[in-house]
Amino acid sequence: MPETNICKYYPHWFRRILDFQYLCRSEGEELRLMAESMDLIHQNLFVQTMDEGTCAQWEAILRILPAPGEDLDFRRLRVLNRLSLRPPFTLIFLRERLDLIFGPGKYDVEVDYPNFALYIEADVGDPLRYGEVSALLGIVKPCHIVYVPRPRVREGLLVGEKAARVRMTYNYILGRWALGQKPFVTVEELEVLKMPDTSSIRPELLHQTAELVAGDIAAARVNGTLLITALSRSTTGNVGSVTYTVSRDQAAEVELTELLDKDGNVLTSSAVHVPLLEERTSIRHSFTVKEGT
Repeated sequence: MPETNICKYYPHWFRRILDFQYLCRSEGEELRLMAESMDLIHQNLFVQTMDEGTCAQWEAILRILPAPGEDLDFRRLRVLNRLSLRPPFTLIFLRERLDLIFGPGKYDVEVDYPNFALYIEADVGDPLRYGEVSALLGIVKPCHIVYVPRPRVREGLLVGEKAARVRMTYNYILGRWALGQKPFVTVEELEVLKMPDTSSIRPELLHQTAELVAGDIAAARVNGTLLITALSRSTTGNVGSVTYTVSRDQAAEVELTELLDKDGNVLTSSAVHVPLLEERTSIRHSFTVKEGT
């Protein structure tokens, strides 16, 4: 901010004159407003710092219609992304764009070359970002490649082990048994040998638990009514996954996902907001099994 107190540049005998004091105040205020305008012009030279009015001008140039409630940071990001769409359109270029939209390391890209399909997986959370990815791929994706978004719902399981020395007391003997009065055996803990917060579980148990959890899921239910039984299951290390596909003719958007066992019991329930912008959208539920309490 430049100096706006110009009275100090006048000779001291002028500073005592009331007319000059008011003149300095008026000129100082004009200098301050000019400095703010210059700073605003400088900020509007860059997409990352431009104000809302300049952002709206760029959106009009790029034919972007912002949705109500979109924050300025996301609108700047979208303008920057549209301005950066230049060939060659390679997988490296796509990852650079996705780093900008989702953030580095917050997504996965899978190309199914035999079936000409492109899957982009990221956490469910901000549907605006998925909309921007659809707009991006509508420009850069080769027309023979099908884009299938894959929103990801993360779940977590903690497994802990406790070892203790116990005493087992049998409450009945043969011929003396009363239904419902006491259990057959009473187990009394005498001494703790290993606390749950002490590490003891091997990766094999975490892998088998993740595999068991994924295998126990028999169906998915979307929006409380749409039942899907065609599930794809996989386990990698301590992460088990269940994936299914929802088409646009089945629902306009996904607001609730539930995973069920073979008896119809609800195992997980997640409130989400996933607009179905493409013909098919794959939803993946990931279960991470870790040791802990």
